[in-house]
This record gives sequence, structure tokens and C-alpha cells, in this order.
Amino acid sequence: MTFVVYLVLITTLIILFNVLLKRKKFLISLTGDNHQKFASDLKIPLTGGIFLFLGVLYFLDQNILSLILFTFLILILGIFSDLKVINSAEIRFLFQILLVLSFVIFNDLQIFDTRILILDKLLSTNIVNYLFVSFCILIVINGSNFTDGLNTLNIGYYLLIGIIVWYLKLDYQLNLNDIQINLFLVLFLLVLVMNSFNMLYLGDSGSYLLGFIFSVFLINLYNWNLNLSPYFIILLLWYPCYETLFSIIRKKIFNKPAMEPDSEHLHQLIFFLIKKKFNLRILSANILTANIINIYNLLIFLLATKFIYNSKAQGMLILLNLIIYTVIYFKALSYKNKIK
Repeated sequence: MTFVVYLVLITTLIILFNVLLKRKKFLISLTGDNHQKFASDLKIPLTGGIFLFLGVLYFLDQNILSLILFTFLILILGIFSDLKVINSAEIRFLFQILLVLSFVIFNDLQIFDTRILILDKLLSTNIVNYLFVSFCILIVINGSNFTDGLNTLNIGYYLLIGIIVWYLKLDYQLNLNDIQINLFLVLFLLVLVMNSFNMLYLGDSGSYLLGFIFSVFLINLYNWNLNLSPYFIILLLWYPCYETLFSIIRKKIFNKPAMEPDSEHLHQLIFFLIKKKFNLRILSANILTANIINIYNLLIFLLATKFIYNSKAQGMLILLNLIIYTVIYFKALSYKNKIK
């Protein structure tokens, strides 16, 4: 079966599934959720993760059954979260740890060269390496969830990463281990369009899935191309990673539960600022905010491609991003507090 035929089939399936879910009022977004206040007042099916999983299945074969299994388990964990079956953020995080650590050990997924001598010496021990890789994947998964507050922001961000990797494959002959990145891009573009028109939301299942798939893929990408700077991989994932670490530190300072959702992430503050400044409707402010953030990230990615082998330049770009993020965050927070 060709990919186009397969894509048409699963798209039709998801549309029919969404109609059924709306009628049964099952796996539907709630307008009272903070997440939805920044997207739409409509009740939208949280089926983005299911759609992505079905799409990804096309590319997976029996040689990587473990990836299929663990991707499915991550999806189920996200669905349980969307259904409010697992309400505790701590319990969800515990399940994430168990799943990710099991996957990493089972597949012997390691990082071999960070260009930091002390860290590389520590990573020479398998168990330390497994824990470190698991920590990296968990940061991306949760950062992906934290940044999933606006239509198209999350899926658009990962689509940009895919486009950059595709460009590097063509221009720098990157080894992708026969992964058909161009077909992945078609899948993500379709999800982006459906998300733009409120046909589906990613939900926790979709954000978990994106974070898991891309973190595993980019770790492998680096291992397949050790001439790359490892900081280039970090730079591609800087936004969800820093969002996670910054949010945890911020919440600890203000004595809030680290894993509980709130309405003071960067994209939410920018959304609030734009909506108030320009007196826009929710959906218009949503689209504008998501586009501003993703255009900024695209510019950073394009700049980074000029230095994919230069760790010092990549490190400076990462530092610049962190400074810009932090300054904009506190400026936007100050504006929100003044308005209140």
C-alpha cells in the first residue's frame, strides 16, 4: 500500500472517529481547561496522538517492534491523562520514568560523545548513560506537553525540526538510516492543517508522542552522525527543554507543584499580551502567537545549520536563546501582572 493511500485511509478513519467521539462526548476537550482558554471555545476531539501513532506505524517494521510497543504505551499514558483517568501529575511522571527507562535499557540507547570530558567519563558507565539518556527524553516529553497550549505551536515546532533535518540530509548528506523524513513531513503537515482548523487537538497523548519520537530520533541521528556537534541536537530541542527546566525552577521558587499545569508558560503570556494589546479574538491571537514563536525558532534553526559542526557557535546560540527567552518571559509576566 502506498503512503498516500494509507494517509487517506487513516485521515478518513480519524474524521469518522472524531464524529463518533463528539456524539458520545468522549475524549473531548473541556472549555474550562486552561489549555483550551488559549485555543478555542469549541469542544474538539483530543485525537492528534492517535492520528500521529497510526501515521508513524506506516514507517515501522518488525525490526523495531520495541519502538512500536513503547510508542503505543506512551500514547496510552497520554490518553489516560486526557480522559482524567490519571489525574495526578506525579503518578503520570512516574509512569513516564518507568516507560522511558525500560525503553532505553531494552534498546541500549546511549549517547557516546557530549564534548564535555567529565560528563563523557561518567557516561562510560552503562547505567549512568541509561539514566542520562532517560533524563533527556523525559525533559523533551514534558516540555512538549508544557508547550502544547496553542493550536499549531507544538506540531508546527516539530514540523520545522523535520524540515531542517530533511534539508541537512539533502545538503550535508546526513545519514538518516533509511528513514523517509519527507513522508513524515507530509503526515505532520496534515496534522498541522487539521489542528489549525480545530478538527483535532494533540492532547497529552499527542504531545507525549511527539516528545518521545523526536527525542529518540534526534539522539539516534547524532549517533549516526558523530561528526555533528551534539549542541546542534540540543539547539533543535531547546524550546521544550528550557520550557521544562525553567517551569520547574519557577514553580519551586513560588512554592507550586512542579508538574502541575498553570497559565504562566511563555506562550500563554505572549498570547495574553498580544490579545490585550491588539484586542484580538482568541483564535486570531492564538494563530499570531504560535506563528511568532515558530518563526523565531525557524530563524534560529536556519542560523544553526551554518555551524552544525561547530560546538562553540552552537553553545553561544543556545545561551543567546536562554537569555532572550528569560528576558521576554519576565517582560510579558510584568505586563500581565500590571493589567491584573
